[in-house]
This record gives sequence, C-alpha cells and structure tokens, in this order.
Amino acid sequence: MRTRLLCLGLVLATVIACKKDSEIKVYRVSKAPLEESEQGTSSAMPANAPSPSMPGGMGSAMPSREAAAQIKWSKPESWNEVPPSSMRYASFNAGAGNDKIDISVVTFAGEGGSDADNVNRWRGQLQLPPMSAEAVATQVSPLQTDAATFATADIAGPSARTLAAWTRRNGQAWFFKATGPGPAVEREKSNFVKFIQSVRF
Repeated sequence: MRTRLLCLGLVLATVIACKKDSEIKVYRVSKAPLEESEQGTSSAMPANAPSPSMPGGMGSAMPSREAAAQIKWSKPESWNEVPPSSMRYASFNAGAGNDKIDISVVTFAGEGGSDADNVNRWRGQLQLPPMSAEAVATQVSPLQTDAATFATADIAGPSARTLAAWTRRNGQAWFFKATGPGPAVEREKSNFVKFIQSVRF
C-alpha cells in the first residue's frame, strides 16, 4: 500500500511539473514603420529609409494619396518609374547594374523631424558618424523654386552618396532622395535638381 501511494505521488508531481513548463508566455513587439527600399537595389547601396526610431514630429504613416494628390512634377527622361512601396509616394531609378541609383519621394504628416535628425539618419545609412545640429546647418543649402523653398543636402559616404531635398507645407513634410554610387549620383545630380525645380503643389 505504501509503495502504491508513493508511486501515485511521483506521478502527480511529474504532471504538475510538466504543466508549469508548458505555460509559455508570448510577447508581441510592434515594429516601427520603415520606408522600404526598391527591391533589387544593390546591398552596397544603403536603403532610402528612415531608422526604426522615428524622429520627433514625424508621423507614423504617410498621408493618403488623395490627401497628397495635389503634387505634380516632370520626370527626367532617363528615369524609370517603378511601383512605389507602402511607405513611398513615388519611386524611380536611373542607370543600370553597378551604376543604378534609387530615387524616392516620401511624405509624412507633421514636421517630419528636424533637419539635424534627418541628415544624421541619412549619414548613418551611408556609414558616416552623426554631426551636431550646428554642423548640420552648415551642410544644408536652400533651393528656391517657383513652388517652394527646399532644403537640400549632398552627403557622400565611403561607398555611396545621397542627394536629398525636403520641404514642409500645409501640415506635410516632403522628402526627395537619390542614393547610389558616387559617380552615378554625380551624373544624375543635374536631373535631380531639375526634378525638384519642376515640383508643383
């Protein structure tokens, strides 16, 4: 009888231990929105994407296309329009192979972060260290067009280069970027400037 009770106790202890081990807790971690890069872009080219931690004032998602439908531009003939991702308003590419560059148009509700936040995020994508807000201010130049005043930056990293132009109006921030190998970006710089100058709101 004592042996039987001992065996029953061991069985109950085993069942209870197994039940505790089977209680697995699952945690959900939300992902921050990212601007997706064009598929097929060379891994040597940093993606035209904001970092997972969005800068202050940047909306969590793009406004609807209907809300931003007033924007117009003239596309350079050498650029190819490609389907935009969920986080891009428009996408283009130019060149081919190792000389291919990626051009993006992104818009966010709100201010879209400070100039220092944005420039340092792009510098990070090009494997460059951050700069102080004062130093960033010396790297940003205005570009006056018939439609708006754009801030612009030309950032060259060890293996890639980014041209960026941005403006804020009517509660939205618009970002235009071209990223690719330095020589290829240099060849398309005049087209990028003409593209910005053609933008109409």
